[in-house]
Amino acid sequence: MSVLAMTVTRVQDHPNADSLRIYEFEAPGSSGLVVVANLDDQYAVGDVVAIARVGTVLEDGTKIRKSRLRGVDSFGMALGRVQDPAGQDLSDRYCSGDGAQDGDGPSEGTPSVPLIKWASIEQLHAVRFGLQSNAEAMGTPLPRVSYRAKVKVDGTNAAIHALPGGFAAQSRTRLLTPDDDNYGFAAWVHANAEWSAGLHARLGRAVIFGEWCGRGIQKRTAISKVERNVLAVFAVQLYPALGDPEREAARLLVEPERLRALLPEHPDVFVLPWHGEPTELDFSDPERLRVQAEQIDALVADVEATDPWVAEIFGLEGLGEGVVLYPVEGVEFDDDGTTDRDRYVPLMFKAKGEEHRVNRQKRPAQIDPEVVRSIEGFVELMVTPARLEQGLEQVCAGQADMRHTGPFLQWIGRDVQKESAAELAAAGLEWKQVAKAVGQAAQRWFRARAMA
Repeated sequence: MSVLAMTVTRVQDHPNADSLRIYEFEAPGSSGLVVVANLDDQYAVGDVVAIARVGTVLEDGTKIRKSRLRGVDSFGMALGRVQDPAGQDLSDRYCSGDGAQDGDGPSEGTPSVPLIKWASIEQLHAVRFGLQSNAEAMGTPLPRVSYRAKVKVDGTNAAIHALPGGFAAQSRTRLLTPDDDNYGFAAWVHANAEWSAGLHARLGRAVIFGEWCGRGIQKRTAISKVERNVLAVFAVQLYPALGDPEREAARLLVEPERLRALLPEHPDVFVLPWHGEPTELDFSDPERLRVQAEQIDALVADVEATDPWVAEIFGLEGLGEGVVLYPVEGVEFDDDGTTDRDRYVPLMFKAKGEEHRVNRQKRPAQIDPEVVRSIEGFVELMVTPARLEQGLEQVCAGQADMRHTGPFLQWIGRDVQKESAAELAAAGLEWKQVAKAVGQAAQRWFRARAMA
């Protein structure tokens, strides 16, 4: 089988998972192909997408099999929008030919692994919008959820795969090697091979998620003053069998004390602790929720003034980015402290200080989206310097190069689209109405940066 350019013919929400969508695709000679995908990349009817069909072996060794995701069968993997005509065979672009792939990130002798992305965490108003939509569709009440905060560290997303007999390093977007690295993270993982290889004995097959931060990675916050690079761990994802489409749902562990007990000690590895006291949010009571959100705003203001974690651990004063709120009550946890990732992540939210917000909302933890009256207003709200800088960092390692214009614009488009459902609904707009203007604004900014 192969990777084929296919057209989206139908889109619907997954009935059992807010973090998944169900798509149908067609191409000449093939129709009605169902693929279940997460929300990292969202597609609309008419989009042409690269689809790895069952039986395909991708360049990183991933084997595409029929899978059943929360009760719905999926017959492929969506790899992203393409400009090719529907029906075009894209195997040469995405496949290795024999499934064997050396140098894609794992240590020598370990199996190839799929890229396991950390979730895109929404803001409070977007979480509320999703809960309201689901409650209306399913006829269920809005929940009460208790949260605890962790300081949001300003670094670059990083992860380590714990594998039988080895390990692999990744960034948010790709597997890494010391020769194809992201701020030296893979080099550190491989330089500490004994520690990295020992993760599997303690965790089984798992992915350790954190922020790789410190010297030379970001410039504005307190953590950038640290004279070495460190990994600040915030979650571990556990699997019965990593990469097996027939496996049970991925389990997530976020409780700091349990994470510390699982991870072997290392002077460069820290577990982010809880910050502040628990906060219960009642999504069924807007007035009470607004008061509770104001308490989170005050917490963010304190963190932005001085990052408390960096001050405590490293003795350095400086700007903090904000906080991430994790549900601790109102969701189901097993006795080992793990929870179903697909059900848990949609309830998480982030609240950033003013200098780090990627849209122009007035406060860190708003319960309602900003309302704009035009496409131009939407672009001004969502295409902000913080988002553009984030895209430049993610796609171009911070350096604007006209050769990378296409990937940069694709990243900005995807990022705005996935984070603007509430804003679009409040404005009475659809993505197709604003997509071109978003791209044009991003392109002007990128060209100016590249020519500077």
